[in-house]
Amino acid sequence: MPRRSVIVTGGAIGVGAACARRFAEAGERLVIADAEEKAGRAITQEIIDKGGEAVFVLANVTNRLHVHNIIAEALENYGRIDVLAHMALERYSAAFLDTSEEEFERIVAANLRSAFLLNQAAARQFIRQHKEGTAPPAPGAIVNLMSVEAVTAAPDHVAFAATQGGVHQMTKAVALALSSYGVRANSVGIGAIRSEFTEEAERKRARESVPLKRVGDPEEVAETVFFLASPAASYITGQSIFVDGGRLIRSVANERPKAE
Repeated sequence: MPRRSVIVTGGAIGVGAACARRFAEAGERLVIADAEEKAGRAITQEIIDKGGEAVFVLANVTNRLHVHNIIAEALENYGRIDVLAHMALERYSAAFLDTSEEEFERIVAANLRSAFLLNQAAARQFIRQHKEGTAPPAPGAIVNLMSVEAVTAAPDHVAFAATQGGVHQMTKAVALALSSYGVRANSVGIGAIRSEFTEEAERKRARESVPLKRVGDPEEVAETVFFLASPAASYITGQSIFVDGGRLIRSVANERPKAE
């Protein structure tokens, strides 16, 4: 199979950067998009220095024109798009009654609007390639990043949880909308991942909530994203895999009534 053209959004740091490195290790050609220019250019250069092929796009993925520029950059450099790994994710915490309408709209734009714009733009290109007969045996794959709060909730995460549930359901609907073209869409939900915590106290609290008793690595998420985007997952679409160390199953167990 020829080397694929892969877009990784949020690719400058954390899980997104780990995904960019994983795709690069497989010889894929990358477009790395992020609003963090210094870090984005650094990882792009790192990949190039190791013999990989990558370009960086400075982009705010809530902006439709910026999304257009990401797609255009992929087409200009590689002539096609094979994978969208949408790894941009913005966390937000505030008391429900203190969350302003403006902040709610901002986090919806950052997490849900961006996913919609990128999924739609990539889908249009996948369909165009399908109709032109230029689609390879694997005609296109989308992987969206989300949090375990797509299915759980916290009182100070009302806006954030709403966006994660939206991405969860949107991915399923996108999978159905694109299934007749052979294009797949899946999501990866993350729990406590090392790149999200800067203080040891935060990591300790995270470990205590995880059955595996440790914080996950961005590379572990990247392996799952890579799998879902690969031909090895060719019969998987509309699904969500949670890379969370068992956090979700613990939540379910804790909610069950105890035996008398």
